[in-house]
Amino acid sequence: MSDIKLVVLDLDGTVVKYDGRWHSSWDAIGFASGRKDQYDRLCAYYYPRKNQYNEWIQKIAGLLDGCLVSDVKKYIFPPPYLDGVKDTVAFLGAEGCVCGLLTSGVDIVADRVKQDMHLDFSVSNRLIVRDGVFSGNCEHVVNLWHKEKKLIDLCRKFGVSLKDTLFIGDNENDISSMKVCGRSIAFSPKTDEVRDAADVSFESWSGIKKYIEDSILS
Repeated sequence: MSDIKLVVLDLDGTVVKYDGRWHSSWDAIGFASGRKDQYDRLCAYYYPRKNQYNEWIQKIAGLLDGCLVSDVKKYIFPPPYLDGVKDTVAFLGAEGCVCGLLTSGVDIVADRVKQDMHLDFSVSNRLIVRDGVFSGNCEHVVNLWHKEKKLIDLCRKFGVSLKDTLFIGDNENDISSMKVCGRSIAFSPKTDEVRDAADVSFESWSGIKKYIEDSILS
């Protein structure tokens, strides 16, 4: 595929879209815990406090303490995929790209999406499970505000330069990744700042696929 060898996808609001403020897997987990009001209060408090992200996700994970994984899966699966995303990802794979997820969302969703879409990798925060029950703890892998650090790690892992990497995301926490990679696309961007940070923006995955075919492959 021309000069693009690695395609890195945001998950929440880009590949899947749950109900909630951010349409995210965290939203889905918060609601599935049966403690939506507590979840919403945590989000309102911590979202402006960017240096407390680890504390934030630990508290959200704590809402799941004692919940059965099987019960939560009933609520969040099948993942609510955006129209056209599976076709676009299959097309990217057929063109020889390494393609996968980089998300500050949760592994229970990200790993399922990786499996469903036959992706090459999935990097996400990880909820700790013991004997089929959520422990209330979380392994902080991807910082909401510093996803670009893991993107750089992915480039090293796959031996691909940043200039040969395409990133696709939708929200303001994706801007740092858009700025460091060679090409970037905003999918249905949530703010003007996200739209401005990307090379191009689209409201549909069919539009993204056509752009890649016409402007990157041609």
